[in-house]
Amino acid sequence: MSIVGQQCPPIRGLTWVKGDPVPVGVANSSGPKRVLVVECWATWCPPCRDSIPHLTELQHKFRDKHVYVLGVTSEQNVAAVKKFVEGMGAKMDYGVAVDSSGEVQEGLMMPAGARGIPHAFVIDTNNAIAFSGHPMDPGFDTALRTAAAAASDRTGGSSSSGGAGAAAEKTALPLITASLEELMGMSIKALKEILTERGLSTTDCFEKGDLAKKVHAQCSSVTYYK
Repeated sequence: MSIVGQQCPPIRGLTWVKGDPVPVGVANSSGPKRVLVVECWATWCPPCRDSIPHLTELQHKFRDKHVYVLGVTSEQNVAAVKKFVEGMGAKMDYGVAVDSSGEVQEGLMMPAGARGIPHAFVIDTNNAIAFSGHPMDPGFDTALRTAAAAASDRTGGSSSSGGAGAAAEKTALPLITASLEELMGMSIKALKEILTERGLSTTDCFEKGDLAKKVHAQCSSVTYYK
């Protein structure tokens, strides 16, 4: 059974654990042309953990495009999922959500005849499913690369006018080498500015300690650009 070529159904009821919420299964006629990767996974699944670095690499590769990688688990223990994701830090540098409503399972996994996880879907700029299968399958990378070519640039320019020259002009932001204790000594405003400047969400940080931990985990080993 294949759902490739079909429209992605609207997915509601996601509980976001990491990253800013992104509409799934919603045709976007007026805003930026988005490409989504919805990968079904679980904290207890070893093959899923093996694919996490690859998904992070792809999210970084397409950072300048409106391409969003989203890992969705059907586990209902949100606290346990959040703890796992926080423990992964920068190794899991993409959006994560819990399928609280079961709509990913019912709307994507079951129609695709998916029998196991990890299982990834590439949803192109027309809200059509361009790929359904294992995220380590070479066809997954090919489908994502093709779909991403049509995605809008995050900078607002066209997908063909940037190129290597535009990338070379970007300024690398410095790695944050402060210890967690030193970060805790900074103001909440300063910590938020560090994350915001690097395009990282602060909505999942409810206390100062959350901000400091996120800066320490994600800004000490990954270079971001502006």
